Amino acid sequence: MPDFENQPLDVGQALKKSMRENNMNTRYADIQKTVLSDQEINQFFNAHQNELTNDIVLRDFATLYEFYTQKRKPENESVHTGYEPVLDFIDGKITVLYQPSQSTIRAQQQREQQELVHAVQMPKLISRATLSDFANPSSDQSHVIGKVIDFISNYQENPQEYHRGLYIHGPYGVGKTHLMGAMANSFADIGQPVTLVHFPSFAIELRNGISNPTIDNQKRLEVVQKASILVLDDIGAESLTSWLRDDILSAILEYRMQNELSTFFTSNFSMNQLEKEHLTHTKDGNEPLKAERLMQRIRFLSEEVAMFGENKRVH
Repeated sequence: MPDFENQPLDVGQALKKSMRENNMNTRYADIQKTVLSDQEINQFFNAHQNELTNDIVLRDFATLYEFYTQKRKPENESVHTGYEPVLDFIDGKITVLYQPSQSTIRAQQQREQQELVHAVQMPKLISRATLSDFANPSSDQSHVIGKVIDFISNYQENPQEYHRGLYIHGPYGVGKTHLMGAMANSFADIGQPVTLVHFPSFAIELRNGISNPTIDNQKRLEVVQKASILVLDDIGAESLTSWLRDDILSAILEYRMQNELSTFFTSNFSMNQLEKEHLTHTKDGNEPLKAERLMQRIRFLSEEVAMFGENKRVH
């Protein structure tokens, strides 16, 4: 009987040899013929034709059969859910490796993108907000949307430079928060993290943390201070105290101003209204100089732009 061990690969010859030596029944012979005729398996044979021999193919036929059957199973019925089989030739053996399927890769990418958007007490809508939601803006919205798109483009081109953010003000429900969520998700698509903070809720968390030793307020504050791109949402809606204004908000903005970190704000107040009607007045009295000092930081960090339009939350 001829020795096939060192002869070049010939699948047809190997099949005949196997059937002759093992006196195969018709059913097994049909299975082997089907597996060895598979297009992907033959592509594997061609890629490793200088390494494979007939005897190796016959010896490792069970591996080829595993590959053939597993790739035809629905993903949720696979030996390794979320993974798909791939043939390789390692240390003289045909081997099946399992690599993440396309759906697994997409899900992982989505998780990574979601992790890039650090949201603190923000509405769920931001997780699905996209700039395409603003594809047909009204004349009242096109100006601010254009500025957000310009910011994304400029930041992407020169991420090491300082890029001034926006102070977006306008009536309740016109899409200010939605637009900031869309911006954050656009940055996540290119691997750039964004932190969005609903400032009134954040203020409540910090107040609760004062009397709770298990809550690290300083760590919370540093996360917001040091975010590469920060959105302070709904500023002016918080119940203001001198502590919140001078020890929290001022500390955040001072750090970001000194380190030139891009900062966005959304508010129902214009800048002048925020200063005169909100920041000046606290439970401790009227302090216009402290309000003015804080507004200097806000004006350094952001350009004021109005956003009007239909109240989308009433529908």
